[in-house]
Amino acid sequence: MKKNKMGFLNLTMIGVGLFLILSCEGPPGPPGADGADGVNIVGDVFEIVGTFNAQGNFGIYDEFGFEVLESDKVLIYRLDGVDDDLDVWRLLPQIVFHQNGIFNYSFDFTLVDYTVFIEGNFDLTTLGPEWTEDQVFRVLVVPADFINARLDLADHDAMIKLLGVDTKDIPRIMLN
Repeated sequence: MKKNKMGFLNLTMIGVGLFLILSCEGPPGPPGADGADGVNIVGDVFEIVGTFNAQGNFGIYDEFGFEVLESDKVLIYRLDGVDDDLDVWRLLPQIVFHQNGIFNYSFDFTLVDYTVFIEGNFDLTTLGPEWTEDQVFRVLVVPADFINARLDLADHDAMIKLLGVDTKDIPRIMLN
């Protein structure tokens, strides 16, 4: 019986080569962002309560009072009711089909402030107080590190959980 010494030698050389390649370490990468060890980047969450009226141009305005980064995502939810003792939160913009026409709750923001407002295709002064008075909104400022394509931003509970926020600790700000 003839043995193939070259085949054994080739396999040995391939094995040694793979071992060397897999055990190599490349040069260090670029330095990471400056930060403090043990510090977590967390989002800010707070509630606002306000009333929409003609004097305020059907808007509620306020400043954040903390730093918002260009990469942060701002989400605002409206308290739309209570179901089985659980708050029902709807992501803005929220379109409402009203007997007088269509209107929506929406918002805009800068790195310093935000405005929640109502706009519609009819005279907004005809809206009842259930749509305009003491409206509750929850504002979430989400760091870009938390945002990904598979995240359902409309799922308020998932967003609160993602940010690690206990709802009993969310501060409420009365505006207007």
